[in-house]
Amino acid sequence: MLKKYGLNTILLGVVIVLLLLVLFKTSPNYVVAQGDGGAGTRHVFAVVGNKNSGDTRESFYLVDTRQEVIMVYEYGLEGDGLGLVSTRSYKYDKLLQQYGRSNFGPKVEKIKKAIEK
Repeated sequence: MLKKYGLNTILLGVVIVLLLLVLFKTSPNYVVAQGDGGAGTRHVFAVVGNKNSGDTRESFYLVDTRQEVIMVYEYGLEGDGLGLVSTRSYKYDKLLQQYGRSNFGPKVEKIKKAIEK
């Protein structure tokens, strides 16, 4: 008989696997993992961030696409453990046409006018 695991148990498993990858990784500067514990976790994935040579902390990003939330954790490589750094919902960010003060690229309204011609 198959035992069903809760979402928290599955997420804990993903976190542990990713932390092991962080500690022992030798290849790319990032790792992506997506929950595969059934239909209930396919909306959650994790990304391990880039570690610079002098850093004593490793970034770990957990994204829940159903709740539209990004959570940022840091793992202290000197035994500090795992801690929550920041959380943000991007639900309303997606509604913005443009944000910031950067002059990089054309403005949204200019592109709309060009397309409507």
